[in-house]
Amino acid sequence: MVTPMSEHSNRQQLFEDLTNARRELMRSLLFLSEPEAMACGEGSDWCVRDVISHVTARECRALAAAQHLVEEGDPHFPGPLEEREFRRAAALRRREFALAEVIDELDGARRQVLRYTRKMHNNELYGAYPVRVTGESKSVADVLQRLVEHDYRHAAEIWSRRVENGLLHRLEFRFVINDERHRFLNALNSMTEQEMLTTEVCGYWTTKDVMAHLLSWDEEVLRTAEAWTGERAWQQGAHYDDEWNEFEVQQRAGMELSELIDGLNASQRKLIHLMDQLTDQQLTAMATAPWGERMSLLSFLYEMALHVATHRANLEALHPPARRSRKKR
Repeated sequence: MVTPMSEHSNRQQLFEDLTNARRELMRSLLFLSEPEAMACGEGSDWCVRDVISHVTARECRALAAAQHLVEEGDPHFPGPLEEREFRRAAALRRREFALAEVIDELDGARRQVLRYTRKMHNNELYGAYPVRVTGESKSVADVLQRLVEHDYRHAAEIWSRRVENGLLHRLEFRFVINDERHRFLNALNSMTEQEMLTTEVCGYWTTKDVMAHLLSWDEEVLRTAEAWTGERAWQQGAHYDDEWNEFEVQQRAGMELSELIDGLNASQRKLIHLMDQLTDQQLTAMATAPWGERMSLLSFLYEMALHVATHRANLEALHPPARRSRKKR
């Protein structure tokens, strides 16, 4: 019998997995143009838009199961053939939809799934219910876990399709990853040395602390990227939490501002060089980020650029950047 504590832990992990898997699916669409998403690859009659439509249809099935369970006490699980035909027909019906419309529908379906399932009691979420056609038993939690794996499977498929069709747009990813670092360093230029050392910009962290924090993650990102699909013994049992971050910042407390800036510049050069050396297949390989989230290597590098952007905003809150004027050409 499952104890209430483990039920709670499973429940929390389940919803976290749903969020992470959907995030990776959405990242696999980054920088794809409408025509690229509509084009079918060689040997396939489905385009990326069709894949997203297919995922939406499965989401709708999960939503229907949750709704039927809450309102009628019966999830009405469909048989495998019925479900397969439903998803195929749903994708065909959306052939005239724009990619943005399909993505909006996908987002809406997921929000509704979460709205219903988060309020379900554990006995409803984890209770075993029969699938009439097959005679097997499964729970709504089983259905949600399959949505997680379904998202990851199709994210990996889209990444692979983009590589095969020359649509990875690695230069666009490279620009974002490099630009966020340049923008952070530019934000430093608007600050005095005294401000960097004394003014708190992120909780009780000063700008110098934030720089040390980013440098610690630079080093971790490089090590992780170099061993992305291999063994990472140093990460076994490590918790990349507030305690880890605080320890890493304190380890660099004795560094001068100039050392931190040089370190941030040097690590960024190494990262961009590494990224340029990796093949498209290596960049889209799926593995686990240090904090446990599954994603492609390119997604990992992109997420770390967003991490830099978050701390850039900390600095810009103190000295807002001047708005760029738009000149007619």
